[in-house]
Amino acid sequence: MFRNLQSKSIAVLFLLFLTFGLQAQSLITGKIIDQDSEDLVGVSVIVKGTTRGVNSDIDGKYSIQASPGEELIFSFIGYTSESVIVGNQTIINVTLNQSDALLDEVVVVGYGVTQKRDLTGSVAQVDAESLENAPGSRVDQMLQGRAAGVMVTSSNGSPGARSSIRIRGGNSVNADNEPLYVIDGFIVGTDFNLNNLNTNDIESIDILKDATAISIYGTRGANGVILITTKSGKGAGSGKPTVTANIYSGVQNIARKINYLNGPDRIAYGKELSEFSGEADPFTNPAEAGNTDWQDLITQTGAIYNGDISIAGQNDDLNYYISANYFNQEGIIKNTGLERYNLRTNFDFKITPKVTAGLRLNGSFTNTNNNKVDLWSMREVLTAFPAYYPDGSYWDANTVTGGVLRNPIADIEQRTDFTYGTNLLTTAYVEYKPAKNITIRSSIGPKINWSKRNQYDSGLLPQRAVAQTGGFGDVNTYFSFDILQENTVTWTKKINDNNRFDLLGGFTWQKGSQESFWAQTQGISIDAIGYDDLSLGDPLTYRVGSGYSDSRQLVSWLGRANYSFKDKYLLTVVGRVDGASVYSGSNNAYAFFPSAAFAWRIIDEPFMQNQNLFSNLKLRTSLGSAGKESINPYNTLAVLNNSILVFNDVQAVGIQRGRPANPELKWETTNQVDVGLEFGFLNNRITGEIDYYYKRTKDLLLARQIPKVTGFDTKLENIGSIQNQGLEFMLNTVNVNKNDFRWESTLTLSGNRSKVLNIAGVDEIIIYTLVQGGPGAKLIVGQPVGVFTGVEYLGTYKSQEEIDADGNLGIRQVVGGPRFKDENGDGKINNDDHVVMGNPEPLFFGGINNSVSYKNFTLDVFLQGTYGNDIYNEYNQRGFFGRSTANFYAELNDRWTPTNNTSDIPRAGSMISIADVRSNTALLEDGSHLRVKTIKLAYDIPVKSSTIKSLNVYGVGNNLFLASSFRGYDPEANRLSSNSTVRGIVRAEYPNAKTITFGVKANF
Repeated sequence: MFRNLQSKSIAVLFLLFLTFGLQAQSLITGKIIDQDSEDLVGVSVIVKGTTRGVNSDIDGKYSIQASPGEELIFSFIGYTSESVIVGNQTIINVTLNQSDALLDEVVVVGYGVTQKRDLTGSVAQVDAESLENAPGSRVDQMLQGRAAGVMVTSSNGSPGARSSIRIRGGNSVNADNEPLYVIDGFIVGTDFNLNNLNTNDIESIDILKDATAISIYGTRGANGVILITTKSGKGAGSGKPTVTANIYSGVQNIARKINYLNGPDRIAYGKELSEFSGEADPFTNPAEAGNTDWQDLITQTGAIYNGDISIAGQNDDLNYYISANYFNQEGIIKNTGLERYNLRTNFDFKITPKVTAGLRLNGSFTNTNNNKVDLWSMREVLTAFPAYYPDGSYWDANTVTGGVLRNPIADIEQRTDFTYGTNLLTTAYVEYKPAKNITIRSSIGPKINWSKRNQYDSGLLPQRAVAQTGGFGDVNTYFSFDILQENTVTWTKKINDNNRFDLLGGFTWQKGSQESFWAQTQGISIDAIGYDDLSLGDPLTYRVGSGYSDSRQLVSWLGRANYSFKDKYLLTVVGRVDGASVYSGSNNAYAFFPSAAFAWRIIDEPFMQNQNLFSNLKLRTSLGSAGKESINPYNTLAVLNNSILVFNDVQAVGIQRGRPANPELKWETTNQVDVGLEFGFLNNRITGEIDYYYKRTKDLLLARQIPKVTGFDTKLENIGSIQNQGLEFMLNTVNVNKNDFRWESTLTLSGNRSKVLNIAGVDEIIIYTLVQGGPGAKLIVGQPVGVFTGVEYLGTYKSQEEIDADGNLGIRQVVGGPRFKDENGDGKINNDDHVVMGNPEPLFFGGINNSVSYKNFTLDVFLQGTYGNDIYNEYNQRGFFGRSTANFYAELNDRWTPTNNTSDIPRAGSMISIADVRSNTALLEDGSHLRVKTIKLAYDIPVKSSTIKSLNVYGVGNNLFLASSFRGYDPEANRLSSNSTVRGIVRAEYPNAKTITFGVKANF
């Protein structure tokens, strides 16, 4: 299917390249002045739709060739652009007026919009055009480095994989720390599958960060809010609709590989290991050994394709936007990928002069081909093993362990794993304006999500074939239904030139329910049937389960008041009351979240009027709170659990107490202070913002140890607190602005410092533990959230004297073997020797985008990265210290040997048990990196046609280069991306891809 679509795309590209001739031209001259009759130097004058352009000279004069029917565009930084149809004129003089376009820019906030000049809170805006046609299925993947204070981490590189986002750090321990997503006013939650959205349908992305911005969302706003607004027909022009066709396609390859010992080197290491440790040599038959690059065998060049078509238009009574999208991405690991069909319809109707109504509907169907290869298990698929036996069957002998090998090629070819998803997101609204300054709005909409995962493991898989268990089938379905109903009243009033009010009040109600069903069996003998008929399995292996929850309801009252005095002193007060069913039975089911902000437009003060340096200067500050539900439904109540009991060899079902009640539970609350400065220089040629924030989350819900005489071990209580504070910086500069050349840069930098203040009255909590080797990450009072802990690695023992000096530490100690620090001097290496050895939190993170346009060419280069963060690479426990069953890093060729006795890489065979390799500093790596995230080159083809309005061709490179010392696939990966507190821990996640695409966009 992809190749057919690609052929059609090429045909469309060829047809769209047709252009039309030019008309006769005349010399047009003139002079350009400002509103004070001063000459303007360097004004850009271009003929619209062409590459012809000039700049005004030192006297404000210009001359240019143009045809009678063409249009001249006059533009200059800090001034409103003007356009003039040439007609029969040969002299065209123009006056440009100073513009406050930047300040008049519309910013979307909760339950409304405002002009940037009136904004009192901290809101980051991401230009949707910068995300357009980026090769990916999810908008969150494209936000990295684009907004100050917003840290985006990819969990892995699989098609459609979600990213984890922290806005000004994480606030909770037990609950998730992901931001709240609001799409066209619908509160979709923190776990909405963004694969359901077509990124090219997005009009704007606004990220709410400070207390005043987020408290309007009450109990769900503490982690920040991302508002996504989709396109409408506004701006499409009256009359005929605008039809836009947009197609891109390309290829993806693995961006980097892990550098392992090759087959011969791994065999040599194994022989050395067996000689020193006394283990049997696993490679006694060289004829059976291999030199296999398993990473090459499981990866591929994957195709990616995206096709959009949209229709937009407006008239006096209707504006509309309709789009259809098809997206297909093959993963770089074989037999993985994502396919999506998407349909969107946005309508706004003017029913009467006072009544308008509208509809936002997004429907999507996704088919995800899930990854079948366990890259963590691949650590034991040695490069010295062949992929196949001579007869072509899968190699299945693990000669090191003596067991059956999980062959990744067999996994790819003999496992089936698809997830089908259908999502419908709809909002309908009606607005009534009984008076010019009063708007009453009511909206309602459902969110419906259905998914089904089908899995089948063939009986031909080596493990199943040896055990003769036949095929394994599993079917899992999930359905959820949410409905949101909101009612708001807005009143705006300009009392006089000095006093202006904007008031909002509202009531909302939201309810959600979920149900699930799963069934599985083994012993299926006919692979062709697979999961389609589970009744063919062994009845003794049948397993069935189901679940239903109708337990989340939220009722809310909200209000916001904006007051402006002389348009330079701005005050905002916000409050929301939430009541949630998850706190049913609690004395604190309802909570109030207030906030207030003040902004001072210093630039409008009289003492700023006679200076030429600042073009914008605004100081703002805010204080307030937002909340978090943080618990599963009815955790406030005592419950009974079922238990299996046996009496006289007869099984019976019993009941026991599950947990104690706690009617005093209440919301986790985040209080936040923000101070920000917005500035602009030289007619806003240089603009930016600086923000300092301090957040403290109190009443964290944690399980406290209680006396066992109560019949329980723990009790959920509000007994924790965490703080975050940081700086955010955003700078935009127009470096060059000539008639045919413009260079603009945008820089974002942020740094967050978290700190654990209290955790259930104890000093520390273990949040991540190695399978063998002790705790790897903890919450420790006084430390940043989720610090890495372990013993200090001191290199290798260089002599027996060093071993004797350390004494017997309870682990194997040999010359050339690893040496660890006995921190407390008790003669043992254990958990008591663990120290804080690393922090997943970067000192700063951000991105820089450079956009250069020359005539009809536009080049965008976006770099993104972090500095100062540590990565806990769990694979180093095997790949560096050399357990006999694992693949090792190629750097182990420089290991300690009698002839290389200064090396700090342990000798082969020095570690018999992986349990002797405790969590230690050798597992830490520098996570600092700089990535060439996106390079986009576009060209606007000049056209003269009554059919084609504009034609643009472009090429995009994504993830083209990574500067990093990290050994693994990608320093951004996080194996527990959904975890609230565990960050920066990797094993061997799905690799990230390097992508190159080419496309064309045409407006008709």
